Formats: sequence, C-alpha cells, structure tokens
Amino acid sequence: MVSLLLVEDERLLRWAIRKRLQASGHSVQEAATLAEADQHLQQTKPDVVLLDIHLPDGNGLDFFERQREKLADSGVIVFTADGSIEDAVRAMKLGAVDFITKPIDQDELLRQIDKARVRRRESLEAEGSRRSREKGSRVIAESPAMREVLRLADAVAATPSTVLLHGETGVGKEVVARYIHARSARAGAALQALNCAAIPEHLVESELFGHERGAFTDAKTAHKGLFELADGGTVVLDEIGEIPLALQAKLLRFLEERTFRRVGGTREIRVDVRIIALTNRSLQDEVTAGTFREDLFYRLHVFPIHVPPLRARKEDIVPLALDFALQFGASCGKRFRAIAPDLMQRLLEHPWTGNVRELRNIIERAAILETSDVLTTSSLQWTLAPAHTPPDSGEIVPLEDIEFEMVVRAFREADGNQSKAARMLQVSRDQLRYRVKRYRELGRWPEDLGSGTL
Repeated sequence: MVSLLLVEDERLLRWAIRKRLQASGHSVQEAATLAEADQHLQQTKPDVVLLDIHLPDGNGLDFFERQREKLADSGVIVFTADGSIEDAVRAMKLGAVDFITKPIDQDELLRQIDKARVRRRESLEAEGSRRSREKGSRVIAESPAMREVLRLADAVAATPSTVLLHGETGVGKEVVARYIHARSARAGAALQALNCAAIPEHLVESELFGHERGAFTDAKTAHKGLFELADGGTVVLDEIGEIPLALQAKLLRFLEERTFRRVGGTREIRVDVRIIALTNRSLQDEVTAGTFREDLFYRLHVFPIHVPPLRARKEDIVPLALDFALQFGASCGKRFRAIAPDLMQRLLEHPWTGNVRELRNIIERAAILETSDVLTTSSLQWTLAPAHTPPDSGEIVPLEDIEFEMVVRAFREADGNQSKAARMLQVSRDQLRYRVKRYRELGRWPEDLGSGTL
C-alpha cells in the first residue's frame, strides 16, 4: 500500500482518481487547494504526491519549490491540462517523477505511482546508507585534545600506513578508526573489525586468515577470513595486545608481505588492506614482560595516535551528551531540545572513569526516564554518583572505598568481563562476584556495568 496526497481542485476528477487508487489498495488524502495541501504536509509525510499545477490559490510548481524540504522523501507526480514544455522541464528539475497531461490515463497513473514508490525506496535506502556512514565516522571534537587527534587522523588517512590507536577503555578508539577509514581512499571498500579478546584463542587465526574445508573438526566448508573479506579496505584489530603469542609471528609476516595462507591451506593469498590496531594497554610493557613480540610492536607502531580520556577533554562532554540524547530520544519517540544547566554542571564534574562509553550508557538510561523535552538531573539521580576521593589525594579514605574504586576500574578495563577483571585484581571469580553482589545490594554498583560477563 502507498500513502498518497492528491492535490486537485476539480471535484469530480479528484473523486474518480481517489476511487481508482483506493480500489488498487492505496491510502489517499485529498486537498482542493495548496493551503489544504500544506496542512496535510505538516501532519503527514505521504509516499507520493499527485500535484496539479493550476490551483485556485497558486501555482503547483511554485508550491513544489517552496515545499522541497517537506517533499524530499516523497515522490511527486505533476499533472496539468495544458502541458507546456517549460512546465515539464521545470517539474523535472524540481525532482518530479513524471509530468502527466490531462485527461489522465489512470492505468498509466498507477504505473507512475509504482515507479515513484520504487524510486522513493531507493532514495531513502541511499540516504540511510549515507547517514549511516557519516554517523559511523563522525567524531565530536570540541576540545583541543580531540582536534589534535583528528588532525593526525586526517594526515594518515590519505596514506596506506598502519595506525596504532591507544587509550583507555571506552574513549572512542573504534570511532577514530572508522573516521580514518571514511576519509581514506578505501572508504568505498569494506571495513572489518575483530576484537582479539572476544573470541577463543584457537579461533583467532581462522577469523583473521580463514580456513579450508576439513582444516579442523568443525570446518565443514571453506571460510574466508577478515583479511580476504576486507581486500581493498581496512581491518581494525581491537585489543591487539590480547592476540595469542603463537599467532603474532603469522601476523608479523602478513604485515611485512601482505600474503597469508588459510588454516589448512597451501595457496598463498595476497590482499591489499590497511591495519588499524587498537589497545588500552602499553604494548611496550607487554614487550618487556615477554607477552608481545618486539618486532610486531614496531610493525604496528608506524603511526601511533593517543586518544585522550574524557576527563582530559571536558569541552567534549556536553556536546557528546546532547548527541547521545538526540540519538536515544529518537529511538524512544522523544525529541530532546536541550540539557538543563545543573545537569551540564554534574556532567562536567563527574570523573568519567568509563569515558565516553560510560557517558553513552548514562544518557541512554536518562533518555528513557526523562519525561520532558529537556534532559534534567532528575533522570540521573540514581545513575550519576558523586566521585569518590582518589587514594593519592593526600586525604585518608576508607579502605572499602578504595577497594570499590579498584573493582569498578577493573571491570571497566576488562569491558565487563568477570574473568579478566578477576585476573587483574588477583582474586578468584567467586570473590569478585561476591563483592559485586554486595555493592549492588548497597546501591553503589554503576548501572552501566551490569553484572559482567564470564
């Protein structure tokens, strides 16, 4: 079914067209004047507009030109009793799907409506794809620190060089990686991402390089890895420090030669991909500890960019919060127009140990709870807790508070993974779960962390 707005002043013709369109299963609204058409457009967005040129209160093409923004998502079919070439050319330039002269062939009109529907769908899909690409690569950078990040990102985007993005968990390293890809000559090709800590060690090699049929027990068919899938594009390796030591030599060889073999394969495969590696740890420390190859480190460390924590870029906090509010408000059917001044102050004073990811989660929850069109502190009263005094401030604080801060920090560093957080704290997973349960009972546990994954 197509929703249509029929703008025609001849009552009998309007009735005849409406009856035929409704019999074909379409939904039709009518307008006898441009003023009535304007009222309809303020309330609805029809799929297709059937627009007469000569109407009692003005020219339909003049109306089309004035209302181009409102009609941007609608297919427009123009018809008139005296089809001049000038009117037809103008209609086409304005973006009309077709120009039909009276008397109207209703079978032809139905074909043109179907054509308008298809063109509108294709236009919306293309626009949605464009907006998705822009959203995925857009970086809010009001602070000098983030502007410097973007300056470096713009400089390296035009080259094929390997990039190493380092910074705390949740600062937006993947967003910067997508920004680099979107501004490179590879933007039209694929971007493939792999979190090296999110999949079992024995599957990392298959994910990167692919495997041949029968290479291992579950390999029922051949499988292309990320490097093949991203040929001509970019591969983002998140948490590169977690890549198994045994696989690091193969990754080094790939970085040097851009060739590899699938698991269980004998054929050399050559691809052209750029590598962007992400880490929240010091790879130099990992080299010293013997858990990361020094030669691989230098291969990755071609163009390092440090993404600063949110607390070091306070100018970005409110713009990010507003952007998240608009995003989540739209998904909740709400339209937020501002952030209340007292909330802005609270946001600026918060320590943001979880960085942009923490801010995003907090604003998502607030957008769900907020009942007005201004985001206020009332929706955050159980979310945005006051900062605890850090242990190195010179002031003696309760041991319980220090332990709480360390547990929260470990959870954030581990992206909510219980096992990883427990290893960082050098306690058992059961001991960690006991503490989290106690903090939740006391109402202290941050909502955005949940209970963690195994």
